[in-house]
Amino acid sequence: MPDPTPPPAPRLAELPAPVIAKARATVYLGDAVELLPLLPESSIDALVTDPPYGLSFNGNSWDDASGFRESLPHMETSAMTAPEVFEAWCTAWAAGALHALKPGAYVAAFGGARTWHRMVRGIENAGFEIRDQIAWLHTTGMPKSMDLAHAIDKHHGAHRTDRIVQTTDHDGVLGATRTVLSKGTPVTDDAKLWDGWGTALRPAFEPIIIARKPLEGTVIRNVLEHGVGGLNIEGARFTDDRWPTNVVFDQEQADALDMLTGTWQVESLSRKFPIFRFDHKPGREERPRAFGVSHSTVKPLALMRWLITLVTPPRGLVLEPFAGSGTTLQAAVEAHYGVVGVEKDPSFIPLIRSRLEV
Repeated sequence: MPDPTPPPAPRLAELPAPVIAKARATVYLGDAVELLPLLPESSIDALVTDPPYGLSFNGNSWDDASGFRESLPHMETSAMTAPEVFEAWCTAWAAGALHALKPGAYVAAFGGARTWHRMVRGIENAGFEIRDQIAWLHTTGMPKSMDLAHAIDKHHGAHRTDRIVQTTDHDGVLGATRTVLSKGTPVTDDAKLWDGWGTALRPAFEPIIIARKPLEGTVIRNVLEHGVGGLNIEGARFTDDRWPTNVVFDQEQADALDMLTGTWQVESLSRKFPIFRFDHKPGREERPRAFGVSHSTVKPLALMRWLITLVTPPRGLVLEPFAGSGTTLQAAVEAHYGVVGVEKDPSFIPLIRSRLEV
């Protein structure tokens, strides 16, 4: 394993005053790359985070190369590709986290299916050991696919005349409906050849990287000296006391599996072999708004509580360098852990405050 990449030299002399200071939750406003090296060394028991994925989500600067470059003024990044900048940024924040975490402390970090390998390299380059990954399977991802036949017709200037307005069911309040245009029939010969083809699958899984700061000595010595280094198997057991696994399903995925395997409405396969944890995508009650601001990439509270329980000793201190709307922070406080959060965008601070006041 290569030597760990040290964190960049802090531009601040000390941590700023927290913008939220509660009995079990402290939140700092600022850049995680800059603030994490200023946290007390070896003071944090676990890191559970949902960081930016480097996918330019909805055009947000916090998730694209321009935002990552702003966090790396100590590096020459102009010649780097966007994936290289993302990896360098992951190395930078992970190096700061390595400083703050106790020896043997675990990391659970979400990643994007197309960029997680860059995040893993960054975390590893910072000095962490990659221990596992958890696959979170859900049912609410939307495909961003191009209809090739339709695009080819448009390219040739051909217009489909048989497209009709259709009314479809729409998930919403009181069974609301919406209208959409049907695909219509391909017009050009080229389009007919590519009818039914697209460019993307429907996203239904997100990896969660499980890493660990290197131990000091053996596992037993590290656990006894630092109070971290293991996984809370008992606390994270599934229904019927099944051993925790590295696959996490939501309820709809589990129901679909039961239907496909012939156990629908009889003895459930997912309950006979409960290797999944059922966590729904967050509903509106888990997507708070404050002063007209909401966050677009919220994770389910139940999932975050389970992850925190898995990697954190009882009443330990959790670090979330990318607090967002505060889901991880709320989950930690509700499960009786302490938590330190960092958030770069000041517009999200009221969301975090509203969650912590529930």
